[in-house]
Order: sequence, then C-alpha cells, then structure tokens
Amino acid sequence: MKSTEKQLENRGYFSSIIESKFVEKTFDELIELLNSKSAVERTVSARLITKTKNPKSIPLLCLALEKEKKLYTKIEICNSLVSYGKSAIPELVKLLGKTGNNQHKHIPKTEYKKNNYPLPRDIVARTIIRIGKDALPLLTQNLKSNDTLKISETIDAIGYICFYDRQEEIMLSLINCYEYNSENELIKWKIIRAMSAFTGSKKFLNKEYGLIENDRLKQEIKRSELVTRNS
Repeated sequence: MKSTEKQLENRGYFSSIIESKFVEKTFDELIELLNSKSAVERTVSARLITKTKNPKSIPLLCLALEKEKKLYTKIEICNSLVSYGKSAIPELVKLLGKTGNNQHKHIPKTEYKKNNYPLPRDIVARTIIRIGKDALPLLTQNLKSNDTLKISETIDAIGYICFYDRQEEIMLSLINCYEYNSENELIKWKIIRAMSAFTGSKKFLNKEYGLIENDRLKQEIKRSELVTRNS
C-alpha cells in the first residue's frame, strides 16, 4: 500500500516547499535542529548543514546517525557525510559495527549466488564505500583492532571497495587479519568473501580449501574463486 503523506513525514521525508522554510537558518540553528523531536526537521537540518561546508558538522552528523531511527533522516545524514568525502572517514570508521542491528552475527545458512559483491549490511560501512578508496588506509588499520564487530564490518567495506576499484596491495592485510582471527568463523567467512576482489587470491583460497572443514566456508571459497575468474 502507498504510504500517506503523514506516514512519510513520520519517517523523515519532506518536500522542497518545507526545505525552503529553513534555508535562512544559521549553522548553529541547523545543528540544534539535528536534535529536534520532528524527524522532518532533523532531515532538513542534515541536508542543509552540508551547504555550510563547515567540517565541525561531521562528528555531529555521525552522532546523529548513531542514534537516528527514521529511514529518510538516516538516508539524508549519510548523504551529507558522503558529501564531505575524505574528511568524514576518520569519524565514520569509529562507528563501524556500532550503528543499527542489521549486521551479520553468524554465517548465513543460505549461499549468496550472485556474481556481484554483496552490499554491506552495516549502514556506516555502506556510507564509507560511497566515499571509496580514500577510506582504505584507515580501514586497513582497523583490521588490527581487538573489536571483532568493528573488524567484521571493516572487512565488508574493504571487500566492496576493492571489488569495484582493484587495490591488490590490500590483500596481504586481509590475510594477516585472517590468520590473527583464525578462531572466528564469521571473520574468516567475510575475508574469504573479500578475496573475490583480488586477482592474486587463488593460492590463498586453494590452501584454505584443503585445511578447513566448515562446509559454508568451502562454498564461499568456491564462489570467490569463480567470481574472481569472471570479473
């Protein structure tokens, strides 16, 4: 069923007519609106803040994203952060694995059979990949974290970015992370999936196929090998 105007507003959606009422707001006023009880006002604020080009808004937008529940408001906050490009990466990387509850907690039972790279489920990872390869240096550092939730979502972001913008030198960092987290099946599964982004991953994948016993990991190795050959 088509959503009513009121239902859309409750999710943070607004029209250009509403936006025009806020264009004269100052930076400080827009920041204050990020905490408004109205989802529409929070969405408008997130959109207009970027037009000020004030980098002070980056951590505030990240804080807003961390607690936001409304769909259209979250989308607008992410769009605003992406517009800051490389400058937003340090704050976004801090939020990996901490925002929302849609991340993989276990290896899914059903196999992903498409040839493309799956879109990360973590909203912060999805925002980072829109910024692209400029995020890879900090993401690579993140692989050395002791926070497995953060590592898990970092792998998704790295894999996606490298799949569409080949960065072969990143593969070794993922292999080191794999060895360091050899007892964590979810992280191993994600790294095996990420290997589909690297043309030089065949040797690593073949070796692991002969060592591991988990059938889902073996399935993912076969998929990664096939996708790498076809890409």
